[in-house]
Amino acid sequence: MKIKDFFNECHEKEVFKNLSIYLVSSWLLLQVLSVLREPFGLPKLAMTYLLLVLLIGFPFYVYLIWKFRLKPLKDHGMEEASGARPRKASAKSAIELNKKNSKTILGFRFRSNFQRMYFTFLLVISMIALLSASLIVRANFVEPGETAVAGIPLLNTPEEGNKIAVLKFENNTLNDKLDVVGKMAVDWIMHGITQNKVGQVISPKIIEDYSSVMLASKNTAGDQGILKDYLKPSKIINGTYYLSKGSLLVQCSIVDNTMSKTLISFEPVTCDPNAPLDCIEALKQRILGYLVMENESEIGFEETPPNFEAYQLLLEAHTKYSNIDPEYLTLLNEAIAIDPNYFEPKVDRIEYYYNQDQFAVADSLHHLLAKETSNNKRQMNLLNFYDALLKGNNRNAYTYFKEEYNIEPFNLENNSGAMVLAMQFVNKPEDVEGIYNALSMKDMDFQKCRSCEFRNYIMALAYIELKEMDKAIELLEPFSRLKGNEWVKEALLRAYVVNGNKNAVDDLLASIKLNNTSERWHAFTLFSGKEFFIQGKSDFASLYYNQVIKSLEENWNSISDEERELLPLAYYYLGNYRKAEQLYEALYEKSDAINYLPYLAIASMKLGASEKAQRYLSKLDASRTNFQFGWVDYGMAQYYAAAGNEKEAMDYLLKAVASGKRYTPSAFQYDIHFQPYIQTQIFDRVMKFWQ
Repeated sequence: MKIKDFFNECHEKEVFKNLSIYLVSSWLLLQVLSVLREPFGLPKLAMTYLLLVLLIGFPFYVYLIWKFRLKPLKDHGMEEASGARPRKASAKSAIELNKKNSKTILGFRFRSNFQRMYFTFLLVISMIALLSASLIVRANFVEPGETAVAGIPLLNTPEEGNKIAVLKFENNTLNDKLDVVGKMAVDWIMHGITQNKVGQVISPKIIEDYSSVMLASKNTAGDQGILKDYLKPSKIINGTYYLSKGSLLVQCSIVDNTMSKTLISFEPVTCDPNAPLDCIEALKQRILGYLVMENESEIGFEETPPNFEAYQLLLEAHTKYSNIDPEYLTLLNEAIAIDPNYFEPKVDRIEYYYNQDQFAVADSLHHLLAKETSNNKRQMNLLNFYDALLKGNNRNAYTYFKEEYNIEPFNLENNSGAMVLAMQFVNKPEDVEGIYNALSMKDMDFQKCRSCEFRNYIMALAYIELKEMDKAIELLEPFSRLKGNEWVKEALLRAYVVNGNKNAVDDLLASIKLNNTSERWHAFTLFSGKEFFIQGKSDFASLYYNQVIKSLEENWNSISDEERELLPLAYYYLGNYRKAEQLYEALYEKSDAINYLPYLAIASMKLGASEKAQRYLSKLDASRTNFQFGWVDYGMAQYYAAAGNEKEAMDYLLKAVASGKRYTPSAFQYDIHFQPYIQTQIFDRVMKFWQ
């Protein structure tokens, strides 16, 4: 039967008329619900539920048309060939005729061409309806990182309906000194929203970060385009402030996600220009009252509004943030001196000293702050996080960080931190992809986005650990020829080596030698040799070790101190312990750094000088101090692993990981000393210690 004849017959039997009734009725239902949803207080997902019901119901309706409209017509003799009444036939001849004219498809017997084609279209319609319904369910009810894993669940991916963007407040006072009032208003409102669990906040800083790293061709829509196309909040808060008769007036409104409809416009609040927090606090309470409706308000980030001048100093410190900028620390201390009750600069100061590896100072400041802090949930969570870090309790550090991260999951640096904690603190590479997918990397300019490079690096390490080399290579190769991107290149070299692609390794090393410093080329070449050794290809490894040795010795007078440290390591990897020992002894005499002691002890042991090796081990054991996070025990484990003493090696390795030794890309399974033991049950216990 031809398609045209089928459609003509459908028209004659009023199939299209019945279908149009369903479609028009469905459209009217959707329109009515969209108008009545808010007055009746129905949730936004009510529209989604109705659409799903209508989609799934459509194939059933098509079937019912056949069952109650077309089949009765057929049974009364209105068959497809003509409207004439068929001749009577014997029961036997009727059965034979039905068998002759019928056709079986997928176990169903169709007695006419029209019936066969009708049910074919019904099957197609059913598949389209189910596919559409599945897409709607996935978009509205399934989160990208929702899969739970043993021990610690994945971080939450924010729901679109729970995002609230807070835009910069516009200064209409004609006084540039009052610009800080707008920043204070944004921060205070965001703190109120997050602490009262009204929603997840998109700050002006996040919008600015996205705008700054977005490719120029994709950034023509400005902030509104970024909000609409990428961050997709459900509500947007904006405001202005101005002076009137010596008073400061602040006004604010909340608009929908298209910024075309005002949901509410608050009455302006008035205060003294020298005490703008009075206005801001009053405005925050009004905003929270609208957002939380009947929910009871909870305590915010700060117990009391901070001193105005202290707040200004903290904002200035954040603009100068750097782990090595002393002015950042000076501004934090000045803010604390002006307002001793101001919590945020105090916790920022703990973070500063921790990142500087001044753990004793960070721990002392943490103890002081813990004594001053009340039961404020967010403050306690931050203190618990740093307490876990300083104690080397990696599992608790990850758990507490999730609480803080979930408040602002759109921040690129926070997202990178979550990936690092999952990968290097608790060794859960299976968690990383869910966190990575929480933020879209589409259209990011990686030359401007340092966090983007680091996120790709951690994601690639996770893929490699999960034996998904092709995914790692596909992720990193587009950035392998860009200047810099050293983390990316290191991970890509590892993926190439694991895949056994020596040509790709050599091509990338040649590119690094051309575009980077000699120090980077020496380090990456030595790294490649070690990776080939781990993969059991010692011949390839020796080639790279000898390349490094030859280049360093030929250019000894012009290389950096960091490169000089690579030469004994290259000899050590090559098995030339005599030369390695001589070079390490010279380095140790010069700097007295304890990180040389494990190599000196192993080299002496390999050369048969057991007493000398024990002296180095004693020095290593005597170097224990607080906040080493298992470093000494890890060095002892390396020694006993090299000596072939599995029990002692694994005992020390367990002590190291229990003290906070992290699963860095050069430790544990990527350490040449532990290769004979990585398939053992005890080593598996080490790798899963924090899980």
